[in-house]
Amino acid sequence: MNLKWEDHGVTCVVEVEGELVGQASDALHRACQERLAEGARNLVIDVSNTPLVDSQGLEILLGISESTINANGRCSLVAPDPVFMSILELTGLQDRLEVHESVTVAARTYR
Repeated sequence: MNLKWEDHGVTCVVEVEGELVGQASDALHRACQERLAEGARNLVIDVSNTPLVDSQGLEILLGISESTINANGRCSLVAPDPVFMSILELTGLQDRLEVHESVTVAARTYR
């Protein structure tokens, strides 16, 4: 899994390329925690290039979301593919995680 970051003040955008499974999801968690510790409040996680997520990946996404809330910020998932979205719906997580169709749409909601 590769992570590409764009920092925009208190909002960081991370593009996740590859599967969000096992220890790879731990790397995302650590990187997001570092950004929050450095002063970021909002995280936009672009999963448009993430073909697979497992239970550990979902748990990490929930943990990241909770961390942003604790930092008085927000966390959004962007562009999950149909399989990813169906996993969110089957687990009921679409109600606990903000999901947007694009980074642009997510960024507009942060204003």
